[in-house]
Amino acid sequence: PDIASEVDLPPLQLPGGGNDEKPQNGSTDHASKPLQLVDDANPSIIQCYSPATLDHLGTVPNLSAEQVTDLAMRSKCAQNSWKTTTFAQRRRVLRTLQKYIVSHIDEICQLCAKDSGKTQVDALLGEILTTCEKIRTLLHHGETWLEPSKRAVNPMMMHKNAYVQYVPLGVLGIIAPWNYPFHNMLNHVLSGIFSGNGVVTKCSEHTSWSSVYFHSICRA
Repeated sequence: PDIASEVDLPPLQLPGGGNDEKPQNGSTDHASKPLQLVDDANPSIIQCYSPATLDHLGTVPNLSAEQVTDLAMRSKCAQNSWKTTTFAQRRRVLRTLQKYIVSHIDEICQLCAKDSGKTQVDALLGEILTTCEKIRTLLHHGETWLEPSKRAVNPMMMHKNAYVQYVPLGVLGIIAPWNYPFHNMLNHVLSGIFSGNGVVTKCSEHTSWSSVYFHSICRA
């Protein structure tokens, strides 16, 4: 069935308006003014630049410790109910994400290229292909991997059975590097939610512009 048609998926809206912002004088010479990600006068905002062109892409919030703690607590509350879901329900979520990714390959590659400076071919192979393969693997093998796993016992305990039971940990805190902004963010979200956990991801400040849209995909 067309899983994605049954849910509301976000339309593509490039963060910060989606257009490269130029200095007001129209100049592209960035050498005269050093680029600052965080302005001392307004530390609650992160300035985002393209590493390939040094063009200003937009701004994103620079969250405080209190705001991050609030997000973690919200994730913990959501995880309390999410951990009770069945593997069939979790597979449905992963299929929905997969459907959206495959339907928006060009847009995702463009965002990755702008924010990380890579080519769109690199984004296709390193971001889209690897993420879709991760989803495929979890759909086919994830439930089997999380089944109780038997362990051998010694002769003194021959009347006993031993096994390892895998249970959700709670909330996973992920620190994602900049080099593959889409894959590095979504990779741990996929495995985290499939195993019944909540996930809070800290994206790199160098690729936080694209993470705004990638985050909306997960929340759709």
